[in-house]
Amino acid sequence: MIFENVGVSMGDIKIKKKLVNFIEECIERYIDEHLVDLKRKILNLDGFKSDEEYKNLQSQYSQIKDENGNLQRYIDDLHEEKNELEHKKEILEVELEENKEKIYKLKEDFYKSMEHKCKKNDVLKISLNECEERLSKINEENDILKEKLIKYETNLDRANNAINDIKNEAGKMIDSMKEKIKEAQQQKEILDYFSNRYGEIDSMFKTYQQLNEDIRDELQGIFGNADTPVMFFCNALQENHLDNFWDYISNKINSGKIDRNIEKSLCKLFDFCFDMVNNSQQKPLYKRLQVQKGFDFDNTYMIKTTDSSQLGNVKEVKLAGYVYTLSNKIVRRSLVQVESED
Repeated sequence: MIFENVGVSMGDIKIKKKLVNFIEECIERYIDEHLVDLKRKILNLDGFKSDEEYKNLQSQYSQIKDENGNLQRYIDDLHEEKNELEHKKEILEVELEENKEKIYKLKEDFYKSMEHKCKKNDVLKISLNECEERLSKINEENDILKEKLIKYETNLDRANNAINDIKNEAGKMIDSMKEKIKEAQQQKEILDYFSNRYGEIDSMFKTYQQLNEDIRDELQGIFGNADTPVMFFCNALQENHLDNFWDYISNKINSGKIDRNIEKSLCKLFDFCFDMVNNSQQKPLYKRLQVQKGFDFDNTYMIKTTDSSQLGNVKEVKLAGYVYTLSNKIVRRSLVQVESED
């Protein structure tokens, strides 16, 4: 492309140069050929004296003069363009030399690069063979690793199953421990509650000790060998002793073999055991029957003492009965003494 542009520019320069020379020759030839006529017309040597002819001559002269000026300006423009073209030519010649040097340098670099690549290609062939050998070994190792991986996965499945079994067992143990902790917490709350009421326990234990020895021997099935307040308290908490204790007191009252003080002491001990059993539960298990003096006798929730009248009203509640809290089912009817209205 560079050489093509240079060729076109040089052709334009030659054409324009010839054109300038041709125009200059035409102007000089025209002036030489018409100089006499022009002078004659200007000086009016042939007798043209009219103003109109003179004006025509002046007009022709001005026109020729203008044309000459235009030609001169055109010539100047051509000279200026010629100078510019010559300057561009010089620049293009410099660029041409620079491009020649670049082309030469590129050729040298290309040949060196090709020589280096050829050498490098030989090295790559050797490396490729080594890589293929290494790849073959890697594939063999990979097959061995796959076999080991299968074994590891099998062992991992077994381990996961064992872990799941352990987790399940641990979960059961944790649930069991939570339940035991909950029970222990309840027992602790009970113990805290009763430790705060130790004064009452000690007082009831003393009441128990004040009973005569025969009665205490008969109560061993309920209180055991309660020789300390703690032993007494532990036996008083037993729910399954409550019904038997009530029956024992009821029988003693009906037998008429105990005095009034022992009767009151036994009833007081039963009330204590009743409260302790209820307090040992999250919710009270029992509630007492509400029977008062003056009530009409009702064998639905009352039983009479052996010394009671056949008919009449309640004279005294000897031993209050109790029912289940949730169902209101009667466990023991109240033992009352009935007195006739007469």
